[in-house]
Amino acid sequence: MLERLVHIRILMWATLVETIRRKDLYVVWFLAVFGMGAGSVLAASGVRGIETFMRDITLTVVNFLSTVICIWLAARQIPEELSRRTLFPLLARPVRRMDVLIGKFAAVWLLSTGALVVLALIAWLNLALFKATIGPIYWQYVFLRALSFGPIAAMTMALSLVLTPAAAVTLSGLLTLFGTIFARSLADAVNAATPATQPILKGLYFLLPHLDLFDLSQRAAYNYPPIHAWVLGALSLYALAYVAVFLGLGELRFRRMAV
Repeated sequence: MLERLVHIRILMWATLVETIRRKDLYVVWFLAVFGMGAGSVLAASGVRGIETFMRDITLTVVNFLSTVICIWLAARQIPEELSRRTLFPLLARPVRRMDVLIGKFAAVWLLSTGALVVLALIAWLNLALFKATIGPIYWQYVFLRALSFGPIAAMTMALSLVLTPAAAVTLSGLLTLFGTIFARSLADAVNAATPATQPILKGLYFLLPHLDLFDLSQRAAYNYPPIHAWVLGALSLYALAYVAVFLGLGELRFRRMAV
């Protein structure tokens, strides 16, 4: 067990160092800083009284950029290792394929969370320029956003073992961005379905990961009071359960690949 933890730590660290050296995340942060500069110009021009609107728009941008970073990083991990043939000597050693997935996943989650923290700080400064104060729920929003990266990254990595990287990014993006709409449509379908098909649709509804549960952007935009700590704990377990499911499915596919 200790040896496996060492392997996971080394894989995670190598992925972190490689991604940071490529400086890909700096482009996203530059875009965020550019947006903050644009907000400064508007603030200097005397625009006031739109605090809720500014909070809503700012958090929407943070949601979009952070999700794109997470999906993009997760989709390229295993395919790039295969294309560069660096995975072959790695698996020739006594390293389990699940350990490779866990190490890569942990690195993606840490990188995505780090990028989110930077984006959140930039957004907080941007809102401060508008005198749009935001309460403690903002940091709960950041915490739950980071939690959501677990299922998103695990799902994307599993898809990247079945699809091309571009297809994995596209499908993961659609499932992540439009999953809430699909879940609501499925809930409406349950109410309109016949008694025979209702149990099937209900089971499908509850099996799907509801990533909208991790989104507090609307509550933060309207400065709602913080949510209870037990809710954060329950959502943490919910996220871990789907991480385990998606990584397990990914490992099943990875095990059957001829590498």
